Amino acid sequence: MTTRAVTPDPAKVTDRRPTGFDRRLIAPMILGAVLNPINSSMIAVALIPIGAAFGAPPSRTAWLVSALYLATAVGQPVVGRLVDRYGPRRLYLIGTALTGIAGVLGTVAPSLGVLVASRVLLGIGTCAGYPAAMSLLRYESR
Repeated sequence: MTTRAVTPDPAKVTDRRPTGFDRRLIAPMILGAVLNPINSSMIAVALIPIGAAFGAPPSRTAWLVSALYLATAVGQPVVGRLVDRYGPRRLYLIGTALTGIAGVLGTVAPSLGVLVASRVLLGIGTCAGYPAAMSLLRYESR
């Protein structure tokens, strides 16, 4: 008895993986990657009114910008490593959740210190967008 290789009938193959790049990923990847620069621009025009609302001098309100940049500078490589280890989807969703929590915390902040803490949380949350987007792009390109 001889065995021969059977080639599957193309009409019966049910490979559900789409060929090419999944275009549904484009909008979330772009939004996640640009959240950090948008946050920096928005806070820059609001520093004077925020300082007036909390009775803080410009030297203290400058921490709102510095805290975001410091958290992002430390967080981006760490989150990039975590994306490689645990997967982009999980880290992207965790980053999105942290961004939402930081937004709510910043909205109800009773003091400038709490607002600075919310900016640190925001920096950690938004820095997940870029590494996750690059990882998804790398995966989809394969």
